Amino acid sequence: MGSESHLNVYRGCAPVVDTSFDESGEESVVGAVVDAIAEAEGVDSTEIEPLYDVVDLDALSRLFEDQNGTDGSDTLLTFTIDTWNVFVRADGRIRVCDGTRQTEPVPVFDEPAV
Repeated sequence: MGSESHLNVYRGCAPVVDTSFDESGEESVVGAVVDAIAEAEGVDSTEIEPLYDVVDLDALSRLFEDQNGTDGSDTLLTFTIDTWNVFVRADGRIRVCDGTRQTEPVPVFDEPAV
């Protein structure tokens, strides 16, 4: 009856990087995710573990680049690479959390960016 569905996904780790991608820009969602993980590690993006070892890059691109700027708050992909928990939302938000720094569970994106 007119109620809006909302997906609540919780994280129990400390955010270290918040960024976003804009499909109309020059950087792809894959590039933005790679850059976010590299920033979390404090290294160049060429020095991180290959992303294709943990997530299907074609699927990542298709899932998020086809949103055309829609809200997409109910479309969320999460994966772990090394000690990083990565959350990507279709509205462009990307959050990387340190899996070694535990926190009380809170919704992934309800807290302000770090």
